[in-house]
Amino acid sequence: MNQIPDVLYADQDFTTWLIVGASRGIGLEFVRQLLARDERIIATVREPWASHASGLWGQAGSDHGRCQMYTCDVLSEQSIVNFVSQLTTIPNLKIDYVVINAGVLRYPNRSTECSFEEFAFHLHTNTIGPIITAQKLLQTNIPIGTIVFMSSDSGSAINFREMEDGFAAYAASKAALNMALRHMAAELKRKDDDTILLAMHPGEVATDMANINVSWQVEGIITPEESVRKMIDVIQSKGMQHSGTFWTYEDKLHPW
Repeated sequence: MNQIPDVLYADQDFTTWLIVGASRGIGLEFVRQLLARDERIIATVREPWASHASGLWGQAGSDHGRCQMYTCDVLSEQSIVNFVSQLTTIPNLKIDYVVINAGVLRYPNRSTECSFEEFAFHLHTNTIGPIITAQKLLQTNIPIGTIVFMSSDSGSAINFREMEDGFAAYAASKAALNMALRHMAAELKRKDDDTILLAMHPGEVATDMANINVSWQVEGIITPEESVRKMIDVIQSKGMQHSGTFWTYEDKLHPW
């Protein structure tokens, strides 16, 4: 790990983002766009030397003043704890926005066919890991403005998407994430903690994870560039009164 430069310290006038799960897809696009906006970024990958992280390394280049990279695997509590412990050693660190983007979709994952291990894998990656990551961050003394959980319209209980054959474990994991973050937001309010918690639906984004053959027509497919550009604007527009709510990349309130 490179020495953390002064630009990440709280006495500087800029915005710092933490992107958890930044090696590809939506997470990598967040890094690209935030660098272009001259923001400061802490980005995590599961395996910093793996080939799938090469795009992130390329984006960061030698500009260590604006993008620092760490290892964090949300499937491992010890990895999460180690990462957060590293952050606590940075004097006066503040984090304006946390985007917990780590997630997985292994298709198909039908309730009538999915194995115990496969179901558990979706829950650990999409629900438990993100919630525990947020929990460990909140248990530090690091000032945090907003924590964003990357959810999905598949996790909406009200707008059940019956046509999504093979999405049972994935949808259940996102629904569980939604419920857990709503409880977390309520718990923080009771403690007078003004950290804002949001769920985001990024849209039907053309990423490697979404590169699957499904039996229904997927409408409104968008690029990671469009999704992230609009999500950044949505995220930055929300205040404490919005904590514990679910939004789309188009700035529309999504039903739980």
